[in-house]
Amino acid sequence: MSKSPLDYARQAQELCVLSDVYIKLNRMLSSDGCSMEELGDAIAYEPAIAASILKIANSAMFSMRREIDSLSKALVLLGIKQVKKLVDAYGVTAAFSAIDPKVVDMDKFWEISVDCALICQYFAKNMQIKDTDNIFLSGLFHNLGMLAVVTSDPDKVKYCEGYDRDETPWYRQCEMFGFTFADCTTELLKLWNLPETIIQPIAEFNHVETEPLPENSKLLYIASRLAVINAEPGIYTKEALINADILDDMGISLDELNESLQYCNLQAMELLATFPIQGRKK
Repeated sequence: MSKSPLDYARQAQELCVLSDVYIKLNRMLSSDGCSMEELGDAIAYEPAIAASILKIANSAMFSMRREIDSLSKALVLLGIKQVKKLVDAYGVTAAFSAIDPKVVDMDKFWEISVDCALICQYFAKNMQIKDTDNIFLSGLFHNLGMLAVVTSDPDKVKYCEGYDRDETPWYRQCEMFGFTFADCTTELLKLWNLPETIIQPIAEFNHVETEPLPENSKLLYIASRLAVINAEPGIYTKEALINADILDDMGISLDELNESLQYCNLQAMELLATFPIQGRKK
């Protein structure tokens, strides 16, 4: 009997566990009564996550005008809403940090994930696209379903990752499983109770060519394709992988696609170094 995206997500939830620290911080951040002082005290007891929050707060993800050199400054300057994004980014990526790189190319996986997040951020800011408050995290997490599947079916994932210019990654995933890795991501993030604003674009972006969907889903579609092109130079062209009608709908030109990739390539190494993940140099 074939497994559903939810089956894979449940298996991954058992193997790739969110840390107790993340769960505690997320609970605090979700509470109306959580103060900055209480949050700072809780984070201070966990040097690893405190250091990562400082690194990410000073990274391209937030582009603060001045250096943030202490945890207390980070919390005050960023605010609860942005700190929750940082905690989500740290906690979810950390859950998959122990995946065996011999089973799947983790460097390429995280490169595509970070590139996708940065491209989403670039267009959301430059074009002021509505409903994109959490689009960076949607981009960062969009393909986590692959890691959910690889824990139980590594050979099938290897087949899906052997795509070439004649078959897209998403075609191979559907051919092998009857769904895409993004469908597994959607179910996993639901099990982890992440915000719907992160999950919704992930659930929809592979359907934008056939369904009328909101701009944030279209943006994730474009960014996910660009990230693959960037990580696999020479396999795909932008014209072949990205539907021109979607670009027209979003008012995005080929020159702007190139500009987003330049931005991505300038910032990606910094971000790869801030998360508890492996990352290769471009």
